[in-house]
Amino acid sequence: MGSSNASLSIVQELLSQVDIVDVVSHFVDLKRSGRNYVALCPFHSERTPSFVVSPEKQIFKCFGCGVGGNAITFVQKYENLSFWEAVKRVAEIARVELPKDFFKENEKFRSLEESGLRAAKFFNRKLSAIEEYLKSRGIEKAVADKFLLGYAPQGYLKELGIRREDAENLGLLGKGGREFFKNRLVIPIFSHSGSVVGFAGRALSENQQPKYINTPETEIFKKSSILYGFFQSKKEIIEKREVVIVEGYFDVISLHKIGVRNAVAPMGTSLTENHVRFIKRYSDSPLLMFDGDSAGKKATIRSAGLFFKEGCEPMVVQLPEGEDPDSLSRKNPEILRELLKNPKPYIEWAIEAVKSSNNDIELLRQVATSIYGLKFTNPFLFKEYFSKLSAEFGIDENWLKVQIPRKRENGEEKEPIPFRERAFLRAILEGWKIPVKVSPNVFLSREISKIYSLISQAEETNPAVIQSEYPELSPLISEILLYDFSEEELKEGVRKVLEKEFERRLRKINDFFEKMRLKKVILELKRGNFEAIEGLQTT
Repeated sequence: MGSSNASLSIVQELLSQVDIVDVVSHFVDLKRSGRNYVALCPFHSERTPSFVVSPEKQIFKCFGCGVGGNAITFVQKYENLSFWEAVKRVAEIARVELPKDFFKENEKFRSLEESGLRAAKFFNRKLSAIEEYLKSRGIEKAVADKFLLGYAPQGYLKELGIRREDAENLGLLGKGGREFFKNRLVIPIFSHSGSVVGFAGRALSENQQPKYINTPETEIFKKSSILYGFFQSKKEIIEKREVVIVEGYFDVISLHKIGVRNAVAPMGTSLTENHVRFIKRYSDSPLLMFDGDSAGKKATIRSAGLFFKEGCEPMVVQLPEGEDPDSLSRKNPEILRELLKNPKPYIEWAIEAVKSSNNDIELLRQVATSIYGLKFTNPFLFKEYFSKLSAEFGIDENWLKVQIPRKRENGEEKEPIPFRERAFLRAILEGWKIPVKVSPNVFLSREISKIYSLISQAEETNPAVIQSEYPELSPLISEILLYDFSEEELKEGVRKVLEKEFERRLRKINDFFEKMRLKKVILELKRGNFEAIEGLQTT
């Protein structure tokens, strides 16, 4: 996050004034369970509550999917916001007034947002230069203005009137100060809360390559989290509880033009787990409407698999071969509207897709893989779907199950963390004074090592501050703070880590007498005698 001490003190002050139970219950139905509150996790599908909120420690943790943190990181993840947007949102929910220093300290982010909007409006004013192109795509001025579409003329940097640093951070300038979007149609990217956080550029002629270019990822622009068109579609999505997911920018724009105002698209990439979890909050049965070609079929199958893992069953609209939502909305909007009124359950669509591909075994394997997530989120539906596939294609269910890859998509296993390291870190977070400086290299866990390094370098043991500054470490910190360690377990954890530290030092020392002294200390530590380390050098 790269925040200053003043910013972090503001974050600390905010967290001290809000109650995480009030903040989380704004979004999730919490139930009291002993000293804590529990709920079904909003970040993954489950039938038994594993999501815990601790009012005592002011943290949350899901013991199912591993996510955890404080009130700010919860809102940041739940609403797909940047960190500072989440800070403002938490203050708004808790009705806490942020000090003026907050806005002064975060002038960089405010400046970026203001510059993004100013640039978008500038490009929008230049649209008359490509009037014929817009007509050829059937885009009227009202629709173009709604999405702030624009045109980037050569030499735009001199006219924009924004800081060069902001222009670079927004991706408006390439390497060497090159105008990145010159002579292109410009599509502003809005965050879910309505700030312009980036841009896409569309080629206007065949010799411009590539066809689309995008702002590189920044602190305020994350492709895996932002859905294009959500800001413009939010009102309709909330009212209808329905989301139409398409592939591209112009699919969203053209659908709005014909009155379908609940459409969103991933940011020039495939749908991600972040997108799926976000969409699930607004619709239990989202509608997939991808291009009517083989690539569109594969994208539908892959996307459906992500929704099934979250316990959400999507519907599907199959477009005619060679059509996409943009082209069909221009050629025959009535047919498109009719298709949208009659979407198919995924399994029906999938069976038809395989049959229309001459019973392609590879496509059938992909379909079987896509529904495998239901085995954990809805086992009855999983069994029903497998039975349908088996009956339709005359294939044994066991053969289908064998075709499904068992390995995680990223092929990674969660790193095991020794109990002693967890207990040691808990002791440090509780303010225990350790008279010896421990090397981060003695820890097997990279996460524990990083957290300890941050604490020892900054002399900051407030977990809320570390969680806010380093959200990727937040789940582990929450897990350690929620675990019920006994006093003896904490002492044992500290003792074992100190043993490792002195063994590390022993390997580096050549002096015979110093070696003997350290060996004696290690022996005393093994016996549980902490007094043996008094008087030793701390490094």
